Amino acid sequence: MRDGMTERGLAPWTDDLSARERVREIATTLTEPRSVEWVREEAQVSAWQTAKDELEMLVEFGQIQAVDGDDGHTKYAPNYQLRYFTELTELINTNTRADLREEVAAIQDDIDEWKADFGVESRDELESTLTDDDLDSTAIRDRNRVLRQWERYEDNKRLLKHALELYDDARELYPGQNDPSDSSVSLSQ
Repeated sequence: MRDGMTERGLAPWTDDLSARERVREIATTLTEPRSVEWVREEAQVSAWQTAKDELEMLVEFGQIQAVDGDDGHTKYAPNYQLRYFTELTELINTNTRADLREEVAAIQDDIDEWKADFGVESRDELESTLTDDDLDSTAIRDRNRVLRQWERYEDNKRLLKHALELYDDARELYPGQNDPSDSSVSLSQ
């Protein structure tokens, strides 16, 4: 994401942010474990200790997690649990139950289309066709692309399922969002 950006490319997003704010911005968007030095460089912070202090504060508040790196030094990684619940909360607070159901249906439409296109019943079955002798490299790449998308869709369906299961309880905790009459619809409908 930000790995390929140059210093000049980063400058606009840093203009109005303090060093600590830049560290927070980088740290809370991590996609893999990173060292203090990596975060410091990406955030364009001159003091290593400033970056380290801010990262430790983010760990303390559960925004990120500290993990042991391969080199024996602490690295900082995303808090995947927090991200999942944040995304779940956002789905519930910004969509009606009907919207969530419709998204599940749209995802399933695409999965059903892939099943028909490739003559398979599951993602695993599609994956097993990658070694078929009659496939050329283009067909294999196309199947790999569909496999990656299918996996993402299954993850999204799981998230949507959880949002629907928790919808009523979560809405009671955060009333006033969207159409309140929709929040009383039973999960079995």
